[in-house]
Amino acid sequence: MKKIKIGICGWGTVATALHSSIIKNKNQIKRTHQVDLEIVAIGARRDNPKYNPGETKILRDIFDVLDEDIDVLVELIGGTDDAKTLISSAFKKKIPVVTANKAVIYEYGDILFKEASNNDVNFLFEASVCAGTPTINLLKNGLAGNKFQSIKGMLNGTSNFIISQMEDGMSFEDSLSFAQENGYAEADPTFDIEGIDAAHKISILSNIVFGSPLPPNEFLIEGISNISKHDIYIAEKLDFTVKHVSSADMKDGKLLIRSNPALVQKSDYLSSLKNVRNGLVIDTDLIGKIHISGSGAGGEATAAGVISDIVRLASESSNHNATSKEDLKYRQISDELFSFLIIVNSSSENINSDVLDMLAEHNISIRNSGLINDGNKSDMTCFFETEEITSINLQEFLNVLNNLSSNFKTLRIEK
Repeated sequence: MKKIKIGICGWGTVATALHSSIIKNKNQIKRTHQVDLEIVAIGARRDNPKYNPGETKILRDIFDVLDEDIDVLVELIGGTDDAKTLISSAFKKKIPVVTANKAVIYEYGDILFKEASNNDVNFLFEASVCAGTPTINLLKNGLAGNKFQSIKGMLNGTSNFIISQMEDGMSFEDSLSFAQENGYAEADPTFDIEGIDAAHKISILSNIVFGSPLPPNEFLIEGISNISKHDIYIAEKLDFTVKHVSSADMKDGKLLIRSNPALVQKSDYLSSLKNVRNGLVIDTDLIGKIHISGSGAGGEATAAGVISDIVRLASESSNHNATSKEDLKYRQISDELFSFLIIVNSSSENINSDVLDMLAEHNISIRNSGLINDGNKSDMTCFFETEEITSINLQEFLNVLNNLSSNFKTLRIEK
């Protein structure tokens, strides 16, 4: 039986869940994987009042963990610069690293992959995307031999949880507070609700699948902070759900990456995923479309992904990540064709016909339009579902629409 001695840096929710899970499942891991996991030391600048690590050694300088007799460093301090320095220092000491930190991979992935390769050590990061759902190992190993067409899904459990509460009638603000109370959102939720966390994750997946650099070229990043309960209501009436969708797809040899809220048909697989569930649709040439889902938030779910990487170290030789393709070509989101839902609220009785006339003047064809009674007698809610147009065409129309009504919203319809 192989013994793996572990050093943990960081002592927040994920780190304490990792410590607890290893202790709780130690015998199970021994029996099923023939691996004995031992936590040697924890690097923590301060105690965590919510968890007692028992007799495990605590070191106040996280870099002192590297001087302990460890077989793997688990980096869970978060952030970018200090995490990058810590990981690089571990590589120089020939210590493999496991991390759940998607931000450091997004910012320094290409550099760290090269350093791991140069020092012939493993660098594993399964839990950085979709927590414990085995996404990265599936893409890197399980689907070897496939050519990827696209990868698309919901990669932020917090955003999905908030939207699910809004579907049940809560406001955005109350849904966010509820997520924070349940440990699904940080005190500062910016990374989650502004789409940054999901953007980091789709960038990591795109690097694995298509060889795009880390950090990638600039791409569309939008969050859910501007989604209202009214938007959710209108979407439901039109047989859509609102989801935060991230995708990377290759067409005609050019890559498009994006991370944005979108309308998803209720019949779509992604529409069925609620609360903190993450889900992906992976489109390949040999197998076709593969659907995977799992919990995308919470300490225990993330700890499960970390443990899977640690156990993998016992059986794998050095697992170096693919280098980015320098000659990769990109498509621009502004040139892409999408259908959009335009929602207009106005007290004018002629608003519906006026907007239809304006759309015709801009040569924008309509699939569906109408009025929705949402119980507000002072305003009328009109909707207009366009045929596929570019965002440039849309913006030209919206500039004119703004002169008629400033109370409107547009939502991209997922293909």
